[in-house]
Amino acid sequence: MTNYLLDNKLLNMKQYGFIKNRSTSLQLLQIMDQWTEYLEYGGQVDVLYSDFEKAFDKIPQKRLISKLISYGFNSTFIHWIQDFLQSRKFRVRVNSSFSLWDAVTSGILQGSVLGPLLFIIYINDLVECCEPYLEIYLFADDAKLFRHIVSPNDNILLQKGIDALQHWGSTVVIKT
Repeated sequence: MTNYLLDNKLLNMKQYGFIKNRSTSLQLLQIMDQWTEYLEYGGQVDVLYSDFEKAFDKIPQKRLISKLISYGFNSTFIHWIQDFLQSRKFRVRVNSSFSLWDAVTSGILQGSVLGPLLFIIYINDLVECCEPYLEIYLFADDAKLFRHIVSPNDNILLQKGIDALQHWGSTVVIKT
C-alpha cells in the first residue's frame, strides 16, 4: 500500500509521519534550512504548531473509504479495509453494569500496522488546503505552519492559512 502511494506520488512530500526514510529529524533539518534562508533574506518567520486532539479517533470511516477509492485502490482492497474498519463494536462499563453493544462509526485503530497509514492518507489533503497561503509540514497529525513575513500582506496570507487549517479541521474531522 505504501509503495503504491509513493510510486504514484499520491502522498504529499510534506508528510513525514509513518513513511519509510522520513523522520522528525529529517523534517526538522528541512524546516531549519528554510527558516535560515528566510532570515538571511530579512524579515521574520511566524510559526504556528498544531495538533488535532484525538485525531485517530475522529476519522469518519466513510470519508476515508471515499479517499481510498479516489486514490485508485481496487474494490477488493477497499472491501478489505471496510471490513477492517467497520466490523468493530464497543460497549461501556460503569462499575458492574454494561451498556448495549454499538457499532464504531469513526476512528482508526492506532495499534495496528494499517492505522497510521490510513490516517496519513486521510489527512493528506490538509497540505493542499493551506499551501496557497503558507508553508506546512506534517508528522501524522502534528503540523508546523509558517510564513516568511516581509510585508503586511504576508500577515494577511498567514491568517488565511490559519483560517484554512481551522476550516479543514471543522469540516473534515468529526467533532466530539
